[in-house]
Amino acid sequence: MDEAQSSSDAEVTESWIGRSVPRLGGLAFTAGQVRYTADLIPRDALFVALVRSPHACARIVAVQADAASSEPGVVAVIDGSEAATLCAPMPPALPFRGPDANRPIIGRCLAVGATAYAGQPVAAVVARTPHDAEAAAARVEVSYEIRPAALTTEAALADGAPIVHSCWGSNVVATDHVRAGDIDAVLRAADVTVEGEVVVHPSTAAPMEPLCYVGDWDGRLGRLTLTGTLQNPHTTRWQVATALGLNETDVRVVAPPAGGTFGFKMAGHPEEVLVGLLSRRLGRPVAYVENRRDTMRGHCREQTHRFAIAATFEGRILAFRDTFVADVGTIGPGNGWTMPLITATVFPTVYDVPTIDVAGTLVATNKAPWQPIRGYGKEIANLVMERAVDLLAGHLGIDPAQLRARNLVRADALPRRLPSGLNVDSGDYPKALAQLMNLFGYDDWRARQAARAGGEWRIGIGLACELTPEGGARPGAFPSGFETAAIRMSPMGHVEVALGVTSPGSGNETGIAQLVASVLGLEPTAIRVVQGDTDRVPVGTGNASSRALLYGGTAAHLAATDLRAKLAVCASNVLQAPADAIRFAGGSAHAPGGASVTLAALALGAHTHPFTVGADVELPLEATRSYRARNIRVEPDEAGRIATYSSFPYSIHAAAIELDTGTGRIGVLDIAAVHDCGVMVNPALVTGQLKGAIAMGVGAALWEELTYAAGGRQISDRFKRYLLPRSTDLPPIRVGHLSTPSPFHPLGMKGGGESGLGGALAAMTNAVGDALGSAAGRVTTVPATPPRLLRLLTEGALV
Repeated sequence: MDEAQSSSDAEVTESWIGRSVPRLGGLAFTAGQVRYTADLIPRDALFVALVRSPHACARIVAVQADAASSEPGVVAVIDGSEAATLCAPMPPALPFRGPDANRPIIGRCLAVGATAYAGQPVAAVVARTPHDAEAAAARVEVSYEIRPAALTTEAALADGAPIVHSCWGSNVVATDHVRAGDIDAVLRAADVTVEGEVVVHPSTAAPMEPLCYVGDWDGRLGRLTLTGTLQNPHTTRWQVATALGLNETDVRVVAPPAGGTFGFKMAGHPEEVLVGLLSRRLGRPVAYVENRRDTMRGHCREQTHRFAIAATFEGRILAFRDTFVADVGTIGPGNGWTMPLITATVFPTVYDVPTIDVAGTLVATNKAPWQPIRGYGKEIANLVMERAVDLLAGHLGIDPAQLRARNLVRADALPRRLPSGLNVDSGDYPKALAQLMNLFGYDDWRARQAARAGGEWRIGIGLACELTPEGGARPGAFPSGFETAAIRMSPMGHVEVALGVTSPGSGNETGIAQLVASVLGLEPTAIRVVQGDTDRVPVGTGNASSRALLYGGTAAHLAATDLRAKLAVCASNVLQAPADAIRFAGGSAHAPGGASVTLAALALGAHTHPFTVGADVELPLEATRSYRARNIRVEPDEAGRIATYSSFPYSIHAAAIELDTGTGRIGVLDIAAVHDCGVMVNPALVTGQLKGAIAMGVGAALWEELTYAAGGRQISDRFKRYLLPRSTDLPPIRVGHLSTPSPFHPLGMKGGGESGLGGALAAMTNAVGDALGSAAGRVTTVPATPPRLLRLLTEGALV
């Protein structure tokens, strides 16, 4: 055992919380040294290509694979009928509620008997190279009997409409109705009522890295390893094991570093089962690498809202009504279809509106299943609310900033329960708005706008407030509402913490390391964070709803605290000082008076001298703790509502754009936002997350749209047709921060992974309306593309 060292008490007070520590391992990403899933495909792997239906709804008459089977390099061709003998359907990640709990979904990895959307996999070709597989797949001949399809919500809800899912009684997937007060009475009595509409066209997450899965069956062990682009490894393990008839312990799921996820890579993709099935059947590793065209099939957000907002002549908002219908496509094993249910729960966002009525209907159509996306429905609620507030401001002749200031919930009114039952934790919305006005230079932008009035290029200024519930903990989800961390210190003093949360590429492992390092008095670089391997980490949700630090980091902090308590006893035994007087900093344990001992020496001593150094300590030096979300309520309130989100970050946004009235082209001039997610572990990471979300919001507002031809065939199948914002399209994004700690979190944190998208989406849309002046009310369609704006400018109708 090393001798105790001497040091000053000045070394024992240090916290890494609130410091912008550079991302751990960040240089490996910039140097191209990180190995993504496709880089890990074994040399002896086979490759699978999918044959997809070109029809939205059809009966499969026959699958002829003879020509494909004779192609060079082809190892196997299977269709849905054969696959059905080898595996069961994939179970849903989130089951239906109530009497609809047992409704069937499209859970087969290959279609059996019929197809329900264009692009549904019908057959799989396995070959020695990707090229061989693709070439052979083109030679598979499938005969179809085309059936009537429901391609719009109107068609799906019409009398006698084709039923998208067999055995369902209708095409209604789910409904929700959130209300408070007598909406009809308030609307009738109000001084002013403004009505409007928001039509959101479909879009997608468009991650840089498409889906990729590698199934590797070990016949000797009877065990499957699935490596892939996976946000929720344990959920995937459960789904794949269920479909393949395996014990969960016989499936290992590994999620390597990801090239962007944005919700798109959450559990429930049928290819996850398919590669496992094929590997088990063929005795070789099998890889599926998605192409960009197929990545673009993952649509979402398609919905129509019709709203009314009522107020006094002075601008006090009295009531808000919204009725919306969402086209969620077909229902598969993923949970993307649930996003509009979240939309309904967010109203009236940050505003003090006493009377609310929000009714939503989710409708199945013959389109691909919705894939989850950043914002998860909350961004749409903020868009609709902010459009309503802007239209009201225009009607009343009140500056949009002033109208918002008059109606924001005060800081001393929080916590506050929303009509949906969610309990908003903390915030200071008026202060954030005031800070944004200075950061953005609102008055200066209004002056510049006035100076350019009447010209061919019009300046538009948009404001928006955003409330983004985070930390989802819905009953029935797998898993739900908790995260676990296991920490260990090796005999050499190395610290490793394993968590059930995963990283979507955001760098959350750096924040987790900061939390642990703050407890143990170490540098963050001394902490190894293990994620994304079901053989090595506790059961957890993975990456979803900003839970990595909010829940996983808190669990790691608790586990580190337990480990520190063990180390304190060991240090007490060595330094002959009370355990509760021991402090940790600089990699050592310090006693009052200056004596100290390194943590490495304590670790070795505890494991090699358990009766002296490790006396009264439960060895080894390990601890496992879970954090269960607070501010969650599963018992229904008086309105029958539960609370499924625990934290409520918010942000206030401003944008300036210029509109070319001759072409409809939009140029983005300025973007600013003020954000509050409570205590920030790493402000640089939070700022990066916010800026990325803002860029996605700008794209969703102005350019990003999935388009389809008659019959449901996809047109926007590459980036030439699906327009993402480029770096040259965006100005520098200016960000300010507030911090109102959550009273319901032990460290005061709120989620910080999704804020910004909804605010930017709404602010940009409002800026377009502002540039159009008297035509602002006709800006009803998102995205506001140049052809739509040009038609509005020339014909007075936005389509």
